[in-house]
Amino acid sequence: MASEHAGSSQLTYNEHFKKLVNEIHSAATPNAIMVGLRNKILKIYQVEMATIFLVDAKNHNLVSWVLLPGDSIRKIRKNINRSSIIGYVAETKKMLNISDVYDQNELHSIDQSLTFDSSWDAKGGARTRQVLVCPIIYRGNLMGVIQLINKKDHSVFDATDEKRTTELSETLAIALFNHYKSGKKIPMRYEELVNREIISAQEMERAMVIATQQEEEVEKILMENFLVAKPDLGETLAFVYKTRFIDLAKDRRNALELINKIDPAILHQHDIVPLGMKGTDLLMAAKNPANRGGILQVKAAFNAERISVLFAFGHEIKALLDEAAPLKESSEEQESPHQAEEEPEEEQYDASIYAKPEEAPLDVEIASTPAVQLVNKIIEDAFYAGASDIHIEPYGKQRDAEVRFRVDGACSNILNISKANVNSVVARVKVLADLDIAERRKPQDGKIKFTTSQADNIELRVATLPTADGNEDVVLRILADSKPIPLNLIAPERLLKRLIPVIHKPYGIFLVVGPTGSGKTTTLHSILNQINTPDKKIWTAEDPVEITQYRLRQVQVRPNIGYTFATAMRAFLRADPDIIMIGEMRDQETTKMGIEASLTGHLVFSTLHTNSAAETVIRLVDMGMDPFNFSDALLGVLAQRLVRTLCEDCKEAYNPSKAEYDNLVHHYGVMFFEHLNIPYSPSLKLYKAKGCETCNHTGYKGRQGLYELLVASKQVKELIIKSAPAEDIKVAAIEEGMTVLLQEGIHLVFDGRTDMNQVTATCML
Repeated sequence: MASEHAGSSQLTYNEHFKKLVNEIHSAATPNAIMVGLRNKILKIYQVEMATIFLVDAKNHNLVSWVLLPGDSIRKIRKNINRSSIIGYVAETKKMLNISDVYDQNELHSIDQSLTFDSSWDAKGGARTRQVLVCPIIYRGNLMGVIQLINKKDHSVFDATDEKRTTELSETLAIALFNHYKSGKKIPMRYEELVNREIISAQEMERAMVIATQQEEEVEKILMENFLVAKPDLGETLAFVYKTRFIDLAKDRRNALELINKIDPAILHQHDIVPLGMKGTDLLMAAKNPANRGGILQVKAAFNAERISVLFAFGHEIKALLDEAAPLKESSEEQESPHQAEEEPEEEQYDASIYAKPEEAPLDVEIASTPAVQLVNKIIEDAFYAGASDIHIEPYGKQRDAEVRFRVDGACSNILNISKANVNSVVARVKVLADLDIAERRKPQDGKIKFTTSQADNIELRVATLPTADGNEDVVLRILADSKPIPLNLIAPERLLKRLIPVIHKPYGIFLVVGPTGSGKTTTLHSILNQINTPDKKIWTAEDPVEITQYRLRQVQVRPNIGYTFATAMRAFLRADPDIIMIGEMRDQETTKMGIEASLTGHLVFSTLHTNSAAETVIRLVDMGMDPFNFSDALLGVLAQRLVRTLCEDCKEAYNPSKAEYDNLVHHYGVMFFEHLNIPYSPSLKLYKAKGCETCNHTGYKGRQGLYELLVASKQVKELIIKSAPAEDIKVAAIEEGMTVLLQEGIHLVFDGRTDMNQVTATCML
């Protein structure tokens, strides 16, 4: 019998724990986890008190909200050290199971400095006996601590309790990591209130804590506890959802007549109330107008063809529904409206599936749920596959459209979209990028900010281009990581020895050159990261700003309003710069200003689209730059390419033939090859592509930079003044230690990073 009871208890726990996990992951904020789920934890773990502490890394302590007598909420802090039970667990990252916190001998057996603060027992009117405290850790990083106090049956915490608490801490760790990764303390729904200064960010966070603890609507707490005016609150939240606010306390329309025309449970479940129906046009109010699934379900229930959705407060919707059709409580496990809201809370509003209030609705084709899901999947798959671009290529009624990803510089077909559905997919992308859906005759461009299901925030540049037979292609570029890469991780040591002294010069101009997509911007930001110190004032003008850095004052140029690179350069020179970075020298004016700025005591960095370092010099002289000024200003030119690298999981070693070895030596240059000290032998190993699941059976994964650094030495400057040909400048630079792109590629071949096929495909022979 005991074993049967234990099995039943475990089954009950598993069911409750599964629901708790779902609620933890759908909680809107860390505070909703810390405070709002406390009662459920008490019930599942059968304890008298549970407290979740979160790490405040800035102050090196732990923070939690606690409920004191009288329903008052107070924030408490605990230092991360061994003087307290909570602090001990945080510092050691080890679980503690203490049977009696007032037993000094038990505490000192753990650590001589360990104490228990009994003042909280006095404030709370209870006596702490047993505590089970577990660290919340994600990938070795401390996220917080969870503390369970006093089992209700007065027994001590056993091994089963420890195991279950560990499971809870692991779930909490993942959820907290996702929240911190997204960087949002305040849900999107309430950000506009802070932006409009209706309420401060601190008050907004506190309001959410109180609402979660009291299981009330946040809007109700804002109006009652923080005296936010109802019209201001309603109109602001309606603005977020791109709709209008309706005050159901004053205007119910025909709600009481319509509520019972369908199953009211649907309306209760989604916090939606129908307000009026004219023919096949339905007007409704929703607590969350971004809840696509719920709104479409109500639309289907009324057999409506067109819908308009207004915003209304959740507690007023609930009151109206309860008045017209009270929902019977089927069980204690029934979800409250407050809980049901949390999952779609952060969902991005999709205006494409609704009509604007009192306006004609958009084409229903755009509202295709499969199209929405497919676009989301395409973007997510591309991001996690490491793609730089997504190409959607329709072929009209002739054949299905293709979707291709560019990964490591090479395009590959990923999936086909039915020719009947491709217009819905293109329209969905245009909605996300805020483009004109009806305009299909001319190119458009825009941006998308997208959050994946794993809480990764990404940004995409979107370009649409009309193509033959009335088709419209879409190209989405996934913008690079927003953080700079350390210079030593992208460039070999032999290059850094020559590069570092150049970029630390106090003035002059340094250029990074190469074709589009060769990583020039990444390299420039790595260089700026190397020299970014508190004593330097750095301005950058970019189009777009893809990588951000602390202390850099970065400007997004906007040619459509006349804010060009040249305009930005003029503004920078009036803003006390030490270092200036110009995203690209596209014209003579910008180039001339860059050279003049470098001659007047500024360090200038920029990019150009040229094939080699030596050709860059000739290009600028041909653009009309004065050879004397240019030679005086030039510090160096770094040409670069990106070469695909072999997959580390499947690359195959082999002994090259003597003919293959001789070919490598020939391309490197016999005179220069000797210093590599790589003689031919039967034990010499090179590597070739094979293919596996990791690299999608291509044999290649990732890319590596090839660099060609021309340092403007005295000899090179003299050749520039004489307007010498590019070949002469190249020879002089090689004599002074420059290795060309092809030679750098052969270095990677002998290092086992790539093969000669990729090098020859990347470098011009």
